[in-house]
Amino acid sequence: MKSRIALPILSFLAPFVLVNAASAQEQAPQPTPVVEVYGCTFNGTNDMADLQAVTTRWNAWADRHNFTDYTAFIMTPYLHSDQLTYDVLWLGAWPNGTAMGVGEAVWFAEGGDLQEEFNAVIDCTTHTQYAEFVIGAPEGPTPEAPMAAFSDCTVREGRTTDEAITALAQWREYLVANGVNEFSAVFFPVAGEEPDADYDFKTVEGYETIQSYGRALDVITRGGYQRADELFGRLLDCNSPRVYAFDLVRRAADE
Repeated sequence: MKSRIALPILSFLAPFVLVNAASAQEQAPQPTPVVEVYGCTFNGTNDMADLQAVTTRWNAWADRHNFTDYTAFIMTPYLHSDQLTYDVLWLGAWPNGTAMGVGEAVWFAEGGDLQEEFNAVIDCTTHTQYAEFVIGAPEGPTPEAPMAAFSDCTVREGRTTDEAITALAQWREYLVANGVNEFSAVFFPVAGEEPDADYDFKTVEGYETIQSYGRALDVITRGGYQRADELFGRLLDCNSPRVYAFDLVRRAADE
């Protein structure tokens, strides 16, 4: 199934927002968080220290402009193939599309000088946007330096995304029962994806530290793979995960 953009993707996501709302005491459905990802390489001799210097100035700018509902990370590739050509990725998230539009309008109007500073350090050749559906998350604030694994997944013919969401929730329950309290979500592509991208959604599995990622590997290799096959074997086709180290740049006020 080809990945969709704009209204078709949001229509594809809507039933699962409704299911989630119905399970939460029949509350009215709410818009999902909106996530953006930039894929970037360093210019010349610039490195992470130069990028962090710019993000420090960006954070001060964001404080002055009352950016209270935006969370951002710098992602560094940890486990990946040679097809990944980025040095770093920037992942940012708003609680919904309205908040995204308000924040971006301020950035477009007032962020020109800082944008030039970013452009001097990194060249970001891709900018993609996703609707995030959170399956489960640990309580407490966003960790300072988590790890996360991303896979592109396609629902098999004759199966549904509703079934996939249910299976992913059951997989998280299995991990939590075995001592791994992971963050779990799916990203539905909205805009900016490659024209020939052929997947339904990205799965995201987040871990508070590299140590908790290691514990997850132990759960999987000592028998969890059998549970994963029961849940996903005839339901999803997913490619090999890419694993990233995250550095927190900014945390939304409500976290």
